[in-house]
Amino acid sequence: MKTVVGVSASINFEVNEFYANSFISTAYTDSIIRADGIPLIFPICNNENVVKKMVESVDGVLLSGGSDIHPFLFNEEPIKEIGTISQERDFLDFKVLQYAVEMKKPVLGICRGHQVINVFFSGNIYQDISSQTSSQIKHAQSAHTNLATHKINIKKDSFLYDIFGDSAEINSFHHQAIKDVADKFDVIATSNDGIIEAIEYKGDEFIVGTQWHPEKMTESNEKMQEIFNRFVEKCKNSG
Repeated sequence: MKTVVGVSASINFEVNEFYANSFISTAYTDSIIRADGIPLIFPICNNENVVKKMVESVDGVLLSGGSDIHPFLFNEEPIKEIGTISQERDFLDFKVLQYAVEMKKPVLGICRGHQVINVFFSGNIYQDISSQTSSQIKHAQSAHTNLATHKINIKKDSFLYDIFGDSAEINSFHHQAIKDVADKFDVIATSNDGIIEAIEYKGDEFIVGTQWHPEKMTESNEKMQEIFNRFVEKCKNSG
């Protein structure tokens, strides 16, 4: 039987403020399909029981990128540089992660999803890298999505080290980042300015976050695709 991976959807209001749309980039679903998995999109939903049933129906969960996390969730007031926030998206992602953790299902978080994992486990984030750090690296690139624009350093004996070795070249589309990593996680990759680019759960469960978007690079980069191959394999063996 094929391995099913639930993917959290983003939300927008294309028509007007009263009509919300759930959507997901096909780069996520294509990467899962290439890994011999079946993607199942989790739509925006405010029903806790329905979210629980959705998580029960899959073998693992991918928390996708999207809007900024509400600062109230890590006990801060919003600064003026914060971007769009969504109560609906926050509810979905945090509930999906809660149930995935309770059910011991593998979790891969990408960009926003990487930050959601850290905040859920009581870490925090920079609301805006440019105004809150001294970083001189461009983390919100204007280049094509599949183009690597800066490098990362990878920790030995980590999930990513087995794929890339001690360094990798990545794309970058974010203005927020993890500030203080949650106690239950190891930092397994950083950029040269010290920004946290990946985290990994210290326990036996597979919970990994990447700040960059590997799904945007998988079509032409075998190592980026290997992240999804190994994630889907973890999902397959989790039952």
